Amino acid sequence: MDKTFLDVINSNLLVSLKKVNIINVKQSFTIDNYYDIDNTIIYPISGNFRYGKYKKSLFNEESIFIPAHSTIPLSFGSNRTRTLAYEDFIDKKTKYIDKDNNLRKKTNLDRYLIINLDVKAYDLVNIFHAKNLDVSIINNNFHITTLFKNIIREIYSNLPGSKKVIESVSNQLVYELIRHILSKQPLFSSIEENFKFFNDEKILDLFLFIEENISKELSNKALSNHLNISEDYVGQFFKNNIGFSPQDYIEHRRMEKAIKMLREDSEAIKVISNDVGFRDTAYFCRRFKMMFGVQAGKMKKRLNEI
Repeated sequence: MDKTFLDVINSNLLVSLKKVNIINVKQSFTIDNYYDIDNTIIYPISGNFRYGKYKKSLFNEESIFIPAHSTIPLSFGSNRTRTLAYEDFIDKKTKYIDKDNNLRKKTNLDRYLIINLDVKAYDLVNIFHAKNLDVSIINNNFHITTLFKNIIREIYSNLPGSKKVIESVSNQLVYELIRHILSKQPLFSSIEENFKFFNDEKILDLFLFIEENISKELSNKALSNHLNISEDYVGQFFKNNIGFSPQDYIEHRRMEKAIKMLREDSEAIKVISNDVGFRDTAYFCRRFKMMFGVQAGKMKKRLNEI
């Protein structure tokens, strides 16, 4: 196993738990275009769950891992579902789901544990936002299933320190997930392969430069000038190692920051778009809707939901 990869995993990995919820499904539904900037894990507690274009089913004790920035159809519930665009689901979510933990005593409800995690190397690069890394089904893994059940118990317990315990267990869950993915791809792992570029200090400096200047113009020329390398090399590096162009990566980072501001701040959309590097608010709104399937102004309504 690559030494750089092990060093990053053991010493330079930052795990941040963004959301953890148990949802109770009142009416079965399908989200046609589920998308999140964070990594998503879904564990059905009871009821059917289907995913993908062909609506494949998860079986007993299975769960699904959806890497950040992946778009996928998801179906919740044991009955015939109604298909909704993500934005429509956000507007009508109370019709379909309930998060009241007191409902756990009702045995006729389908329930799902949903965890959203940010996992970054050097607090810069999401390790699961990598080329060739697809949705993963987690099965036959006693350790991960046990961690899910521990989180569920803490959510229902409301005991002192539950939040801290859930954060700790979620941190452990990430490492078990990495081990699981590696065990399924022993000869070649998309995660491990994408860590090789961390051997190059110039590349780390480039990622840091992007983070520190996200509100400014970040053309390929600006990136190449910063490191005194060619624009072609910058473009080739991103395409070969990250899986998309420098400008696509920068747009993803800008949108991640925009969502954070929408969730936590009360600034106007125009201010937020400018702060993350978009000089044209209308263009920002179009790109936001295209990427997330939800208007920027409605993002606050999405808080604490799937």
